[in-house]
Amino acid sequence: MAKSADKPQIDKFREAARELKTDQSDAAFEAVVNKIAHAPKLTQEQIKELVRRKGETKG
Repeated sequence: MAKSADKPQIDKFREAARELKTDQSDAAFEAVVNKIAHAPKLTQEQIKELVRRKGETKG
C-alpha cells in the first residue's frame, strides 16, 4: 500500500470514508442534508449547555 502522502486527494477521501463506514447512497446523503437543514438554530446558552453536558459524559 502506498503512503498516504503519495495518494491523490480523492483516494485519501475514499479511504477515510471506508474507514468511517459511510453510506454512499444518494438517499443517505439527502437524509443527512435534510436533517441538518431543518435543525433548530441554537442560542449561545444552549450551545454552552450541550458542551457542558458532553464534557460531563467523558469524565
